[in-house]
Amino acid sequence: MKIKTITTANIKNPAYNEKHQIFVGTHTGSFKRIDVFADTPHAQENLQSISSLNKQSRVTAMEWGDENEILVGRTNKFIKIYDASNNEFTSTIELDDGPIVGAGRFDGKIIAGLSGGKVQIFQQNQEFLQAGDHLSRMRQCKENRKLIATGGKGRQNNLKVWDLETKAKVFTSKNLPNDYLELEVPVWDSDIVFLDAHQLATCSRHGYLRVYDTRKQRRPVLEYVNPKEQIAYGCATVHENTLFVGSASGIVRAFDTRKMKTIVHTYKGFTGSVTDIVTDNSGKYLFTSCLDRFVRVHSVESTALQYQCYVKSKATQILMRTHDDQPDCVMLEDSNSNEADDNQQSDDDSNDETESEESGSDSEYEEMFQQMQTVDEEKQERPNKKRKTQESIKNSKISKKKK
Repeated sequence: MKIKTITTANIKNPAYNEKHQIFVGTHTGSFKRIDVFADTPHAQENLQSISSLNKQSRVTAMEWGDENEILVGRTNKFIKIYDASNNEFTSTIELDDGPIVGAGRFDGKIIAGLSGGKVQIFQQNQEFLQAGDHLSRMRQCKENRKLIATGGKGRQNNLKVWDLETKAKVFTSKNLPNDYLELEVPVWDSDIVFLDAHQLATCSRHGYLRVYDTRKQRRPVLEYVNPKEQIAYGCATVHENTLFVGSASGIVRAFDTRKMKTIVHTYKGFTGSVTDIVTDNSGKYLFTSCLDRFVRVHSVESTALQYQCYVKSKATQILMRTHDDQPDCVMLEDSNSNEADDNQQSDDDSNDETESEESGSDSEYEEMFQQMQTVDEEKQERPNKKRKTQESIKNSKISKKKK
């Protein structure tokens, strides 16, 4: 029986030469940047001091605000605003509650979805939209930024679309008809994406994918579900007519939103729950974060793994952009930044170890990583074993001749 060897190997395909920058949020609360085009493509820079984090700092939402602005939402009730062009945090916003399940910006105001069911519009006189009582995700429409969508667990938290200008609900989804036993079909919209200003797609912890058209009907116009599978989809993204979804069992798939009949592509290499998924602007590359502590880049068409980086903490959120070649941008290969990065990475490790002690399964997982053999070590041992075998055969022949 062939035993699969798990490694913490960092991988980069020599043909992968895109100038991508990856931003990663983790379970310990650390917020990192990776320049995959740098001379050291797997070096990581912590963009926030690890000493200021605690177990309530887990990153639960990351979205682009303005052109170079990243909104980082956490388990606690804070959103930190990071300026990616100047490489610094500019402000911190305290909201009514947490965890934060979505963030955006409209008309100069920060919009945040809270897991308790509210959508908070942050301004001098704060406003709230009551979207349910248990939200899993809030998303903002890129084509029409005044539109947001919310969804969560149960019928009271089904898919809703809101107009931020009028503060009114403009669409509420309707569940499928009861099954053959006259039981209600369970609902859990774990993630939502806008295909355009009128069409949305949702994925579910109950294993279904649905496409809605707000101009036609309240029930989904297309659906994909395989009753033979027990799969929990947790994150989704879209590029043109392709919907990408990741699951809690480490499965990533692509679907055609015009048909939703069959699986177009399946992406492999995951050994944990896929927590977030995005594509680049060209739609050629797929970026994923995973609880196995890796971020990965796959080719969308060939499905080949192009890049893999071990980030030492459980990755919960991921964003990317193409590096704009600004001369004042701080590069990871600078010796000073590398030294600071090493210090913060060690702090990140100690934070993660503390968290693992609180959970038995995490400590076993960490111990497995520490004991496993890397690919390089394995390659070095093979020729040594071969040399020892050849020497033993030679010695036995010599002893036979003497006899």
